[in-house]
Amino acid sequence: MQVVKERVGRRLVSISRRLAHGSLVRAEELMQRTQVECGRINTAYIERLNATLRTWMPSLVRRTRTPSGSRERLEAALFWTGCVYNFCHEHATVEGTPALAADLTDHVWSIDELLRYRCRRE
Repeated sequence: MQVVKERVGRRLVSISRRLAHGSLVRAEELMQRTQVECGRINTAYIERLNATLRTWMPSLVRRTRTPSGSRERLEAALFWTGCVYNFCHEHATVEGTPALAADLTDHVWSIDELLRYRCRRE
């Protein structure tokens, strides 16, 4: 989903919303289930997550002294950051963590608990 803002100087002239990739039916279904303003494409949530990731991972900033090095290292860092963000970091917008809100866990995890967790293979 894409929100395109057209500006003249500093003044906002128009906003257009469009689906850049994927199925419109699936996008509308997701909007109905997850958004407050039903029927309008809203990128605020992903933009907030992107800002958080840029804050936590300096290698995602355009000009940095800590380049990621390789794609594998960047993917590993993103995975780790996502786990900490969702399981260990308490959020003001949800009670506890996103993992608690999604009913994936029953408590806020410590970093130590996350490091020691072992997946059960089925």
